[in-house]
Amino acid sequence: MTARLRLYGTLAFIVLAATPLAACQQYWRESGIWDIGEHQGLLLDVSNYYHRHAMEENGRCKSPYIDAVTHAAASEPEDGVFEVHLRYYYRDFLNDGDDDCDPKRRPLRCTIMRECHGFSGRDFLVTKTEAGDFDIIDMNGLRNNRR
Repeated sequence: MTARLRLYGTLAFIVLAATPLAACQQYWRESGIWDIGEHQGLLLDVSNYYHRHAMEENGRCKSPYIDAVTHAAASEPEDGVFEVHLRYYYRDFLNDGDDDCDPKRRPLRCTIMRECHGFSGRDFLVTKTEAGDFDIIDMNGLRNNRR
């Protein structure tokens, strides 16, 4: 009986802890900072898709993320599909150059010669579902095999 109560208590805690997180994501999606033109929250979906599927610098940067967006534009929808043009500054979670950063041995490695960061641009093909969410169909550029 006690084990069952602990299990139910743990499940209740998980549900209660997850509820504010879901509300927080919805708040950020509706805040306007993730909008591209009239498409509310589209930049969040594009950024997540990029993080899951992109590689940079000829495959050396396998886990990049968009750190800043310098330009974002969406084309007019044609048959429910539209294109998003994105220019951005990227960094990499795994290969950011900090592993071999000894300012006395390699001073430039810690500053301007860091790997896996830079400016780039990509195009994304996007559709809007009946529920109003965005579905990223494809993007140009180097990709990995993660889903």
